[in-house]
Amino acid sequence: MRLRIPDPWMFSLYALPLFFFPLSTAGSGIAMGLLIVAYGLSGHWRDWRAIGERGWWLPWLLLMAWTAIGLLWTSNMFFGQKVTVSTFDAIFAFMGATLPWRERWVKWVIRWFLAGIFINELLAFLMTWKILPWQNTDWIPYTGFCDHIFLSLVLAHAILWLVYDQKQQWNFPRWANWLLIVVFALQMALTPGRSGQLLLVLLLPVALFILYPGRWRWAVPVVGVLAAVGLFAIPDLRAHFLVGIQELQHFSPAQADVHSSWGIRLVAMWGGLVLFWMHPLFGVGTGNFYPAVMQLQAQHVIPATGDFVMNTAANSYISEAASLGIIGLLLFLWVLWAITRESWRARWTPQGWFALTYVAIFLIGGLFDSLSWGYADAVNIAWMAGLPLLMRWSPKAMP
Repeated sequence: MRLRIPDPWMFSLYALPLFFFPLSTAGSGIAMGLLIVAYGLSGHWRDWRAIGERGWWLPWLLLMAWTAIGLLWTSNMFFGQKVTVSTFDAIFAFMGATLPWRERWVKWVIRWFLAGIFINELLAFLMTWKILPWQNTDWIPYTGFCDHIFLSLVLAHAILWLVYDQKQQWNFPRWANWLLIVVFALQMALTPGRSGQLLLVLLLPVALFILYPGRWRWAVPVVGVLAAVGLFAIPDLRAHFLVGIQELQHFSPAQADVHSSWGIRLVAMWGGLVLFWMHPLFGVGTGNFYPAVMQLQAQHVIPATGDFVMNTAANSYISEAASLGIIGLLLFLWVLWAITRESWRARWTPQGWFALTYVAIFLIGGLFDSLSWGYADAVNIAWMAGLPLLMRWSPKAMP
């Protein structure tokens, strides 16, 4: 069956999950379900040969298959299914590769993405100021309906994209870009999401170095560094980072701090490395990280973490290695290399820059969070890969 679905509806459905992620996980799930149904009825899947033009299709297909096979030797089928679903979110990249993209639809998707963040920010401020009766997620001020770690990542992504558009004026005029940059940076400064804050400090100077060649190549990145460092003038933000530094300084294998954020992360990474050492080829099985780590704790190989459930190694790479062995790790790295290579080649196009900045966040953020198994994070990397990165739409000739 093939149902003619107008392109505005099709690409609105493609953009809806990006819109809902900062606002409602239930809404994003429903939107993804609607997209799958509409995609199946539309018949766009008949253009499956277009998938073969994308460098990531083979490693991603193999990673999906190996993750499913890993269920054969897991003892935790519940979380194993969750990990498998996260990995199989790659189907959205395969779907995106077959859609009839035009420049206006890329612009449409990015605007939906920014709109979701902006609406969540408005709600977050109204909720924190008690104008609206709802509560911020986890009772953390200025987060709205979004988890503070994920919020910090999408804010960093949005700011890095707006820096590009500020130069190109492809999506919005400069005044609108400046307004969004300021309000997004303000929300990032007021929330305790150290992950996104750190990534912005690291990536903003690099982004400016790439975007501004010639005589501006060094001057503009220096301004970016000063602007990023200027965030630390805000007392609350500086306090969040100082707490993290203190947690790292106080951690030791002999007396592990299993109550602090970094302490738990380091214990999880430690456990993941031990599991990878013990099961280097096939890993402990898809989703079997938690029971395997509990065994290590019972044997006093790593410190116990009380009631905290360590479903991941707090590191994308260690999580994949511990669960799926060297085979799974190599497939995962192959996927990331293929997506990074394609988005880098397309970096001068709007959709290429949009994808590249998120890929950079995913690569570096994966060192201290298991983004590959995160609900929204795993979908987002598929959304970025599914964009028409090989098409050339550049508002100006770039060097």
